[in-house]
Order: sequence, then structure tokens, then C-alpha cells
Amino acid sequence: MSNVAKVLKAEIARISKREAKSATQGIGKSNTWLRKTVADLKKRMLVLEKENKRLGAIVKKYQVESPPKADQEEGKKARFTGRGIRALRKKLRLSHADFGKLVGTTTGAVYLWEKKDGPLSLRDKTKAAILSVRGLGAKEAKEKLTGDKTNSNRKKTSSSKAKKRR
Repeated sequence: MSNVAKVLKAEIARISKREAKSATQGIGKSNTWLRKTVADLKKRMLVLEKENKRLGAIVKKYQVESPPKADQEEGKKARFTGRGIRALRKKLRLSHADFGKLVGTTTGAVYLWEKKDGPLSLRDKTKAAILSVRGLGAKEAKEKLTGDKTNSNRKKTSSSKAKKRR
């Protein structure tokens, strides 16, 4: 009886191994194919990385570096307050109207800026104009204002002459 049990046990093991092998044979083939594909992709990636590095070096070689614009960086970092605007206007010895003309805003805007407490939220164009005025002295500011007035008078006279000709 023990002999029959051994033979039966061996036959069951042989059949189960054969069934397991046939069930996993397709997986083994696809696994081998995937490994080859991954190896091929790794090789291609290394080649592309080397090419990318080489092209990056060429681009850096021919790339012209533009210096950062100090005005833009300074304009973003600049902090304007009402007290600072008032001090700048008084340093330049200008009225609200003249300071407004110099900066390119209205008299009322200058008045409101000076009355406001804390930091002012200004447009980039206005910030740039105030920053350009910061470096001026009182005489230079007056000259700039008179220069602007003569330019505007010239424009008016030329347009009025054109109207008279019609």
C-alpha cells in the first residue's frame, strides 16, 4: 500500500509541475521581452542625455548674457510711503502740481499719496518715474519741468498753426 501511495504522490507532483510550467511559460516569454526592452531604453536614454549635455554646452557657449536691469530690480524692491513722497517733493522744492507733472500724475494723486499712512501701492510706470526723480536735485527737477513745458508749448503752437492753415 505504501508503494501505491508513493507512486500516486509522484504522479500528482509530476502533473502539477507540468501544469504550472505551461501556465507560467507565457509570462516568462513576456518577462524576457520586457527586460530586453528596458535595457534598450536605458541605452537610448544614456545616448540622449550625452547629446543633451553636449548641446547645452554649445548653447551656453554662444548665448549672450544680458545683465539684469537695475531699474527693474530696484523698482520691484522699492517701497514708497506717503512720508517718503512728501520728503522727496520738499527736497526738490516742488508744489503738488509740479511734482505731479514731473512724475506724470495728477495733483490730487500726489496729495493723496502724501496723506496715506504705510506703503503705497503704485503702478510700475509710476514707480519708475518716481525712481528716476529720486536722483535729481532741485535745479535739475526745475529744468526738467521747464523742458517739458517748452516741449508741450511747441506741440501746441505747431498744431495751432496747422489749424490756421486750414
